[in-house]
Amino acid sequence: MIADGKVVLRRTWPQRFVILACLGVIGTALAAAWFVQSVYAGVGEIGRVPFSGDILATDTAPGAPVNFLIIGTDSAEGIDPDDPIAFRREVDPRNRFNADTVALVRVDPTSGQAWVMSIPRDLAIEHPRTGVEYKVNMLTLVEGPELLAEAISAEFDIQLNHYVQLDFLAFRAVVDQLGGVSVWFDNPARDQASHFEVLDIPEGGGCVHMDGTMALNYVRSRAYEEFIDGTWRLLDPHQPDLSRIERQQDFVVLALERAIARGARNITAMSALIEAGADSVVLDQGLTPAELIDLGAAFTDFDPESLHRFSLVVTPAEDRGNLTAILDDVEGANEEIFDIFRGGADGVAPGDVRLVVAGADLIALESAAATLQDDAGFDVMGQRQVFATVETTVVVHPPGAKRQAQLVAQYLDPVPAIVEEPTATGITLVLGADHREVAYLFPLDLQATLAAVDAHGDVTPPDLAATSTSSSTTTTLDTTTTIADTAPPATADGSPSTTAVLTTAVPTTTSESTRGRPPAGQSCG
Repeated sequence: MIADGKVVLRRTWPQRFVILACLGVIGTALAAAWFVQSVYAGVGEIGRVPFSGDILATDTAPGAPVNFLIIGTDSAEGIDPDDPIAFRREVDPRNRFNADTVALVRVDPTSGQAWVMSIPRDLAIEHPRTGVEYKVNMLTLVEGPELLAEAISAEFDIQLNHYVQLDFLAFRAVVDQLGGVSVWFDNPARDQASHFEVLDIPEGGGCVHMDGTMALNYVRSRAYEEFIDGTWRLLDPHQPDLSRIERQQDFVVLALERAIARGARNITAMSALIEAGADSVVLDQGLTPAELIDLGAAFTDFDPESLHRFSLVVTPAEDRGNLTAILDDVEGANEEIFDIFRGGADGVAPGDVRLVVAGADLIALESAAATLQDDAGFDVMGQRQVFATVETTVVVHPPGAKRQAQLVAQYLDPVPAIVEEPTATGITLVLGADHREVAYLFPLDLQATLAAVDAHGDVTPPDLAATSTSSSTTTTLDTTTTIADTAPPATADGSPSTTAVLTTAVPTTTSESTRGRPPAGQSCG
């Protein structure tokens, strides 16, 4: 509730369900199924922030995808002046604060997928009504959460549904309740500004078990250094906020895994964890108990490692007015990310994607088709062996099926090229000589997939000539690649052609493992 212009927090069970967001910007939505049934009755007493007009579209249908704006504040409200995290912080008399961390989270109950997009706190953004430019983290200090939500929605053309606000105390309390979180370091590390340091790291790396205070200093670090080859080195001196975003997102995964390992999917075991940070959570006025229950039920078995994590492509901007060290969104570079939060990826699951698999290597063809169908869950309509061999695997798709093609690409090692063909009537996966396997157990993160696809550059559909073979199916191949029931074309010397035209062949890229996770063969215990 709001009294005298200030948000009044109450310790209620429905308030507590969102505290998992402290473990990372998405905990609110994903963890609800573990305990929300027990908090239904008290939802009306939760601390709320009112939003006017249509800034938040809170009236969503049951089971519909929703976008959360989640912020971590730098407010000193409620912090003991002698507490180390209160250093150089004062309580604003207007109860205003900077948004220390800003993120959008989209959850789709239909496909069971979740996406998080971190927004750099130094990103330049315009006031939607005055046109005055601010750093995005300053908007809550200027006019409060409503302005922040309005500006982000207008800047990225993304409709927001709900708002979640957390502070330092909540984060620290939950990590402490978990008994700390272990993080692997390859080298000694420090940030003198945030009072973070891990110095006793053996050669080859080692684990550090962080309590809440240490973890808070770690994820907030903006001058992060590692001791490499006898010298302290700033890992990202030019764009420190981007490096911080990566650490925060990776810490989300490690902390959620820690919570699950300690019984977070059991309501009894979860109670103490929720209680730990319940004092420091505020929601918008439209988040209903029914929505929490429906949303949580869809994510009971969610694997934190499958969270799709995004960082915006930004560039340092020239200083403008009183703003310094600001960043600009690179026009056009983030549209595919924004499109996901506009609904472009909603409801897409492997079972919804129908495709045909083609390739020159019969053994690889049959193996890929079977694995895509039986293990990954795609609807493989058929397979065809072709005589023409392409160097790079390609997914050909018709207009309007780009997201489905991207999902296929996430399951392939290495990541294929993706080509839209206006005359195609379906999706075709053409296996190239580079194809290794279908990674059905660990599909690649969407952002890493998009980066790998972009690295292929402009690719034309392979112009293949093929013949029907004794494959396991006889479904006609829907693709722009030419496949005919005739012998392969002959070369000048009369021998069958085994080549195909592909404009670009680029080395594959792979996703990095979660930062802070021990390397293969090591354990943090």
